[in-house]
Amino acid sequence: MCNFLFLSILVARNSSSLLSEEQLLCSICLDVFTDPVTTPCGHNFCKSCLSQCWEKSQHCHCPLCKDNFTKRPELKINTTLREVADHFKKKSGPDKPEVLCDACTGEKLKALKSCLDCVLTLCKSHLEPHNHVPRLKRHKLINPVENLEDYICQKHDRALELFCRDDQTCVCQFCTEGDHKNHNTVPVEEESRERKAQLGKTQTDVQQMIQDRMKKIQEIKHSVELSKVCKT
Repeated sequence: MCNFLFLSILVARNSSSLLSEEQLLCSICLDVFTDPVTTPCGHNFCKSCLSQCWEKSQHCHCPLCKDNFTKRPELKINTTLREVADHFKKKSGPDKPEVLCDACTGEKLKALKSCLDCVLTLCKSHLEPHNHVPRLKRHKLINPVENLEDYICQKHDRALELFCRDDQTCVCQFCTEGDHKNHNTVPVEEESRERKAQLGKTQTDVQQMIQDRMKKIQEIKHSVELSKVCKT
């Protein structure tokens, strides 16, 4: 059973951390940027995430605003944004254990990405074939995780890329042809974005409610004070 690990990346965090990470999250992998690049329309993504997205499509467009680019833009790392993202990762590091490469045989190096097709977490060196081998370019990469098996469908051994709103669970593409056929399914990223937006709206509503109640209390206190003055 899916335990909403994809969704918890954005949803199961306290309000302060959600706000602090808001501008440092890649909308493709839903995690803090790794080697961020900026598209001509001004949106930012992890370099490997955007490259992989474009490799799967005949046209180059922004995954966020859908702007089409007649010529594939040359992706250069936004060094300033990378420094900010790296600083944030180091700052929040103690809360997140370092994920190590599964392919290293000697001393295991720090992992850069996890591949949902290979079911392996890879360091920069072992990830390199995914950048130039045509077949590997189509693989689904996410930021490194320890519990990679939780991102894989146990029934079909495929990446859990979809979310079934009818059954409230993550599913793979093959699931939609069987048990979840004709169900309302959306990409996990879309469900996560909507839940994050809903969480933000809820927090705003709560803050407004608190402010309204504080204002009401002040009005009552003021009314009581005026009543005392009138009696005297």
